[in-house]
Amino acid sequence: MSLLLEFHHPDTGLAVVFDDDGRVAWAYLRTGDGDVIADVWLYNHGPAPREADWTDRRQVPFLNPSSLARDLEQPPARHPKDVAVEWTLDGELLLADILLRGSLLARLSPGSQPGWSTLAKEDGPCARVLPS
Repeated sequence: MSLLLEFHHPDTGLAVVFDDDGRVAWAYLRTGDGDVIADVWLYNHGPAPREADWTDRRQVPFLNPSSLARDLEQPPARHPKDVAVEWTLDGELLLADILLRGSLLARLSPGSQPGWSTLAKEDGPCARVLPS
């Protein structure tokens, strides 16, 4: 089952796109013109692979390998109501927190490529560790 959702910021024209294709879930921060200005891996469906071949573009969007990722301990998003985005302004920096059933899952801000994920064990090409 796939789930594609958009959450628009009321003032900036930015939007978070939540994309779960049934294999892996990612979030993207897009401008009003559709340009992706930030992205973050959210979770893999099933166990994480042992390693990833970052050069194989057929694997995009990439699953995060087990050396860099924790498994999702709750069911993946199944319904639009499972996912929410909270927008906050930290000084002049706009933050978009992605929530799964009310629990913080990841954070994006303009230019964060990759963004931060609570399921990241170590910083890698898909996600950085979200500090507590």
